[in-house]
Amino acid sequence: MTLYGRSAVLNELVPELVGLKPEGHSLLPIPDGSPLLVRCTGGRYSGKTALLERLAERYAQRVPQAYADLGADDFGQPGLAPPDNDGTANASRTTDLLFYLMDRLSQQPRQFRGKLTFPRLTQGLLAVTSWQAVQPAELAAARSRLAGLLRESEPDQQKRRNQVAGWITQVTEGLGAVPGLGPGLRELVPPLAEIVTTELLGPHANRDGLKWWSKRRVNSQGDAHAQLTELAMRFRGDRDDRRSAERHLHAALLEDMADHYTLLRRMNRVPRPLLLLDNVHTELGQEVWDTLTRVWHEETPRAWPGVVATSLAAEPAVPDPDSSPSTRNAAGPFWRQEKPETPVGWVLRLPLARLALDEVKEMFGADRPEPGAAQVIHRLSAGRAGIAHTLVQAVRGQIRRGEPVDVRSLLDLPYGAEPAPHVNERLLGILIPAQVARARLVYYATALDDTAAHHLSIHYPPGDPGGVPVQETLAQLRDDHWGRCPWPGIDGPFVGDPTLRTLLLHDLQLRTQETPEAERWKNIHLMLRSLYAPDAYGSTMASHDVRYLHHSLAIGDTDTVARALHRRLAQQDAPSWLAALSLICAAPHPPANLIAPPAATLSCPACTTDDDPVHQAVLLLLINLWEQSHPLAPPGMEKINSVRLQLLTLAQWSAPAAQRVFFQAHEQWPLLLNRWRQAPDLPTYGEART
Repeated sequence: MTLYGRSAVLNELVPELVGLKPEGHSLLPIPDGSPLLVRCTGGRYSGKTALLERLAERYAQRVPQAYADLGADDFGQPGLAPPDNDGTANASRTTDLLFYLMDRLSQQPRQFRGKLTFPRLTQGLLAVTSWQAVQPAELAAARSRLAGLLRESEPDQQKRRNQVAGWITQVTEGLGAVPGLGPGLRELVPPLAEIVTTELLGPHANRDGLKWWSKRRVNSQGDAHAQLTELAMRFRGDRDDRRSAERHLHAALLEDMADHYTLLRRMNRVPRPLLLLDNVHTELGQEVWDTLTRVWHEETPRAWPGVVATSLAAEPAVPDPDSSPSTRNAAGPFWRQEKPETPVGWVLRLPLARLALDEVKEMFGADRPEPGAAQVIHRLSAGRAGIAHTLVQAVRGQIRRGEPVDVRSLLDLPYGAEPAPHVNERLLGILIPAQVARARLVYYATALDDTAAHHLSIHYPPGDPGGVPVQETLAQLRDDHWGRCPWPGIDGPFVGDPTLRTLLLHDLQLRTQETPEAERWKNIHLMLRSLYAPDAYGSTMASHDVRYLHHSLAIGDTDTVARALHRRLAQQDAPSWLAALSLICAAPHPPANLIAPPAATLSCPACTTDDDPVHQAVLLLLINLWEQSHPLAPPGMEKINSVRLQLLTLAQWSAPAAQRVFFQAHEQWPLLLNRWRQAPDLPTYGEART
């Protein structure tokens, strides 16, 4: 798909890091200093992977590059086997990754001058993967065997090649029995024979590669072979020792790439390699990223590659483009002239820009959707590129089939050719891939706080595997970086991201439309409502908790809510009353097949006459604001005009202090509703008290 709001990264930042214009063969001057490590952040389905894929496509056959998904067992490369669950002393996920990156970066692009070679990293990886544990008395002999593997021993070049090729064959066969290297990764090892045969035989490798290792001081003393021996032994130590060894291997990777850039190549502006790392927020990703930034900070910077990484991060419910830099308006410099005080100083963190409405409209191309469709998609997706694109494609499919599009039924549209899942099902499958977590969240999304979710977990979802479901679900939301944006006056809702909550509640509505599930929606909200009942006897004289009224409205009990709100007018200041109204009107709408509660038989204790104008204003304000706050509702002039009129009525029947607040709402709420604002995000013009 077309990438929107990413031009700064695509056309400015990365071209400067690699020294090559986005299109064509024009070279760019490489600034003095050292490049920053770029980390693009965003929520799920916000276009992070699409950005890296576009960069990989743009620089294919132009610069050496490697893409790795650190959240995938196969690093995002189909055909690579997942790692063996059994641990091994000879390998780790980091060494697997370095084997993979070396394989990718050593492939010469057609338009690149020369080929990257990796003698230092090859020597380090061979030392780590070929070393076998020995007794102390055998240590000298083991070191000698390793030296023999790495040392040039034949004056004749061809004999040297044959001899080292034989050594590599033995190492490769030995690696085949190592449980940590799956079949897919073993396939990467044989090509190393050619690399090693080329790199470890000539004077370049012996002069520079082993010389570099001799200066690493992995051990307190000794030559390169002693240092590599210590590297292999440290790799088999405790966690800290292994991390130390892996830092040396990362340093070898960077130094090998930098070694390609001789003075002549730097003068000729040879472009730099590009390293693309996806999902660095994962366990492996964070380890690799922390190691990389530390090595970047500790080593003497030279001609290092451009590095662009992506990671999940919580996003605000309402984006503020002025709060932080973004990929829409990222500005240089992207290089450091002076060394920062800490490793994190090398990182340029860029929140991915949320799409603007015009960019959502551009996604439709020549297709013309129903009025308001683009705005509904923009609001529902919160500007996340992947979500917006999925919704747009569903609407375009409907248009091309010649079928009308009702924006209120947007989430029920099929995605793709028939038979196809509804767009809501597809989005939830992507955003919450874990089935158990998704099933729980569908029900817990109705809860306004953690306590309510705990009560739900006793009965829902049916067939739950058990454990500690609420805590596990909270951990899932946290690990997936779903933000929790509390509503005014409460600590919830349990699912705080508006987009995710809408999709989950819609899924629950679909489930409860099926027989025999028609009453499940009602039973859920009655259970939740009971947590906030006025008192043990359900007295109508007690003040109703706003959460009680929220769940009452979710089952269509408008009479109860209107009576309670009318009574609150005399008990609350106007800002608090508006805050309560806004939170109540954020209640989800019940399934179409849910039978409405019977008409109320109780009279409203706040009414002075049978046709009390204030009560009528409260009831109409409640109904129209609730309808206008449906997540898929476009602004409706009739409903908005009714909201305006009822707020004016409340102002006319209020004391001076409240009159000012209600009149201000009468002037501004309709404008905000016309600008696609909804409850519970409407202003209250004062400090609300619960």
